[in-house]
Amino acid sequence: MAPRTTLRRLGPLLVAALALAVFAAPAQATIFGPRAGHSPNAEDIRTAYWIAITIAALLVIAVHVFLIAAIFRFRARRGRAPRRFAAGPGALTRPTVPLAIVAAGVFVVGIVMADKARDVKTTGPQSLNASSSLVAQVGALTVPPGARPLAINVIGQQWLWRFEYPGGLPGNRVFSYGELVVPVDTAVVLHITSTDVMHRWFIPALGGQVDAVPGKTSETWFRADREGVYRGQSTFFSGSAYAVMRAWVRVVGPEAYRQYIRRQRLDLAAAQGYVQRKVTQSAIGGLEP
Repeated sequence: MAPRTTLRRLGPLLVAALALAVFAAPAQATIFGPRAGHSPNAEDIRTAYWIAITIAALLVIAVHVFLIAAIFRFRARRGRAPRRFAAGPGALTRPTVPLAIVAAGVFVVGIVMADKARDVKTTGPQSLNASSSLVAQVGALTVPPGARPLAINVIGQQWLWRFEYPGGLPGNRVFSYGELVVPVDTAVVLHITSTDVMHRWFIPALGGQVDAVPGKTSETWFRADREGVYRGQSTFFSGSAYAVMRAWVRVVGPEAYRQYIRRQRLDLAAAQGYVQRKVTQSAIGGLEP
């Protein structure tokens, strides 16, 4: 069988593989790729993944196609010895040049997509419209003028996450554990750190993985495009109970977010007041003869 005949027969397989990669990219999570993103940076990461996996799949298919063609062309036949193959001085140049171009292209796309994922997008029209007192101060991220992101501190500890919401004085802010509540269509910048060992923040639908390192603050961001609950994953060994160290992001409307912050502030004040009263009563009881 001639190589051209082999390529003609295998050509539809290449087309089918390319079509599968193209149409599978915008779909939901599959065994081949991540779940759909609900934040611009998560979509950038997902796009970069599908570009890389598609190119890798096409290269693997191309290598096998040429391998099969070579086997058919140079195989032994009845009554005839296998053909010998002799490579000239420039035999490796033809495959090396396009492969080098592909590698350079993947490298450039990776840099571009990584920079794009670090650019904080402007808060949308259905957002909280955070005031200047709530706007985040960031280091590694690029925040455009007028983005007005919401600043939230994310603190990892064995084995749970603590979330400190903007407003109030340090040490006296509204906080929650386990579940982070944010308004929809609002740019949210997270300042991530740890109090003990290294942890890893990862909400697949809202962005990439970020390490929480003691004594260091890392930044990431997201802008959820719809309301709902987004589950996190534990991907870093931080101790014997790391597997149960989960995080959830609950995205609500702007007014629901304001009500949540008010309710949390009142509940925390009531709990602190109760503890203070008990401490005072215990102290007074200890002073009685």
